[in-house]
Parts: sequence; C-alpha cells; structure tokens
Amino acid sequence: MTAPFGVDWTALLITGGATAIVAVTLRLYLERRRRRPVEHVHAALMRRAASVADRSPFLRNVCREFEANGHISERQAEAVRKAMARLEARETPRGRNAVAD
Repeated sequence: MTAPFGVDWTALLITGGATAIVAVTLRLYLERRRRRPVEHVHAALMRRAASVADRSPFLRNVCREFEANGHISERQAEAVRKAMARLEARETPRGRNAVAD
C-alpha cells in the first residue's frame, strides 16, 4: 500500500517492528551474559578436593559447604591445600626402597 509521498508504510512498519525485536533480543542476551557468575577463585581447588573427598572426612565436609555456599574462606582454602598435601604424601612411597613409576 502506497501512501502520500510515495512511501510504503506497511513495509516501513514491518521493518521498524523487526528492528525493535532484534534490539530487545540483543539487549536481553547481553544483560544475561553480563550477569553470568564468574567462577570462584577456589573452584579449581575444590574440584580437585572433591576428587579425593572420599578419603578424608574434612575434605568431604568442606566440599559439601562449598557446594552449598558457593565459596570458602582463605583459611579454609589453605586448610584444604594442607589436607590434600598430607593425603598425597601419605600415598606417595618414600625412602630408599621406593620404586618410581
């Protein structure tokens, strides 16, 4: 349908509506992307601790707390590091007769 001044108003309205839909969709997408939580500082440590949590009640408890709260304190993180080092040291053979893998 052409109107005065030779402008096709129907096409103009369809184009304007499509542009508005794209703009709103893009704004929603970018807003969701901006609000996505960043991985916690201790997430990698806690994934490693979860893999050996079956051997330590302390690690099991801290892993459960991390899953519930999403964070642990620096003191807890240091205690987890020490506990994992003790577990690894206990499982690693030492001494003259130890055989290297």
